[in-house]
Amino acid sequence: MPGSLTRAQRFDQDSSLAAARLLAMNAQLEGVDVVVEDVPRMPARATRVALGRVHRQTARPQLVLHRKAIEARTEDRDELVALVRDVLAELAGDYLGSAAEDVDPEYPRTG
Repeated sequence: MPGSLTRAQRFDQDSSLAAARLLAMNAQLEGVDVVVEDVPRMPARATRVALGRVHRQTARPQLVLHRKAIEARTEDRDELVALVRDVLAELAGDYLGSAAEDVDPEYPRTG
């Protein structure tokens, strides 16, 4: 259907809005990029799939969201947006050496 977004495009849109909100609340995240990858790079024997990761070894640090892993843990768009915001808060907290609650006062949204 013309004008409709794919799941990946909707995820990108939702994660961009969540990232803009988080970055606006935390000046110390200036220079950090938020990136979406479809699937995480994982060791062969990994038993858990990460929802995201902090990547520091790049020209600009990155908070990486793993789209398919997040989508697999949610049933609707509201849950997905809440989980994206929680994962970003956790990643930002990890990057800054702070608690997720310190970078996003609404954390946690998911149970």
